[in-house]
Amino acid sequence: MMSRDADSKTFEARNQVAFYALEELVPQDHLLRKIDKHIDFSFIYDLVEEVYCQNNGRPSIDPVTLIKIPIIQYLYGIPSMRQTIQEISVNVAYRWFLGLSLTDVVPHFSTFGKNYKRRFEGTSLAEQIFTHILKQCIDAQLVDGSQIFMDGTHVKACANAHKYTNEEVVVSAKWMADELMDAIQEDREAHGKKPLKKLEKEPETKNQKTSKHDSEAGWFHKGEHKQVFAYNVQTACDRNGWILGYTVHRGNVHDTQAFPSLYNKIKKFNPTYLVADAGYKTATIAHFILNEAITPVFPYTRPRKKPENRDVVYDEYYDCYLDENNVVHHYLTTARDGYRQYRASKEDQEKFNNYRVITRHVWQDALETCEEIRHSDGMRDLYRQRKETIERQFGTAKEHHGFRYTHLVGKELMEFKAGLTYACINMKKLAILLDNRG
Repeated sequence: MMSRDADSKTFEARNQVAFYALEELVPQDHLLRKIDKHIDFSFIYDLVEEVYCQNNGRPSIDPVTLIKIPIIQYLYGIPSMRQTIQEISVNVAYRWFLGLSLTDVVPHFSTFGKNYKRRFEGTSLAEQIFTHILKQCIDAQLVDGSQIFMDGTHVKACANAHKYTNEEVVVSAKWMADELMDAIQEDREAHGKKPLKKLEKEPETKNQKTSKHDSEAGWFHKGEHKQVFAYNVQTACDRNGWILGYTVHRGNVHDTQAFPSLYNKIKKFNPTYLVADAGYKTATIAHFILNEAITPVFPYTRPRKKPENRDVVYDEYYDCYLDENNVVHHYLTTARDGYRQYRASKEDQEKFNNYRVITRHVWQDALETCEEIRHSDGMRDLYRQRKETIERQFGTAKEHHGFRYTHLVGKELMEFKAGLTYACINMKKLAILLDNRG
């Protein structure tokens, strides 16, 4: 049995007075030491110079210290800024990283929010930080942009799924709509058809749920997933897992609609292969990627034809279809939706009781080329690397960096969170690799 005297000695350390340097209290192999050693955060001064006054007003909190606070939050996946400040108050490594002594008062949890509202709102600060860290990774010859993997993940928004309004919104124009119309007109001309007249129609609208709390989030549901308001974060990385770019969209924006903005950010890497899942496997995207002299790597997808049209065969030379009865379906016309129509002659229709119309997209050749690529040597193994690259980064972000949901409201703040989160993932990996190099 332990005596009361022994118990009192156990807690004597609470009242001991000793002299320690903060430098001695942080372990030498701590992650923040590695980050501080290999990443110079002074570049932040140049990024925020225009939003600070040099000769007027009260002295402000150091900009680098201010930005490092959310970096700590996203680096360690702390749910909120309030909790982040509480952690900084008692964690000597966090204080050391921020340049605060053991007696310095930690800024109030509302400090960063107020500074963001007054100084950084409407700027691309987080994206500039992400770009700077990525450039350092490139300079260290760690990034390989020849193979780029892209995908989208959904982040739950700070919005009650039961509080919404139904609103009529204008449907955005389809990507490459003008190029598709040009292809339709050329196809009709090649078949001796008159060009289609330009129609001036009213903008198309649709009814969608809009959150009362965060109107910029989108209603998301997929299969048996829980239906929530969310944001769609499109992300691209290389074969080594370095995140190369990102974009943020409403949760109800499909991957095919979000593809162009993400591609514009990664095309500077001049990729040889672009690996994506079935959500991007459309005739438009396949046609675009092939025209960019990039090899698209897509997975197998089940035929999307109607069941009665799955056994038909296209004859490229004669531009016709043969069905299961060897009945020829000749070209009929090319419609505004971009699909050619093929139909059997009247005699064959009556003979075989076959009045169906077979359709083929004007860019269907691009999808067929993707199928040939899929069966090429090494392409299946390359596609399997998605689980070791982009899917692993999503898992890391959600499990360790608080990327499952956001407490922030609005698309701009979500972009800030995504930019700093991905910057933290890259800088953590960079610091560890450089430290291992010695």
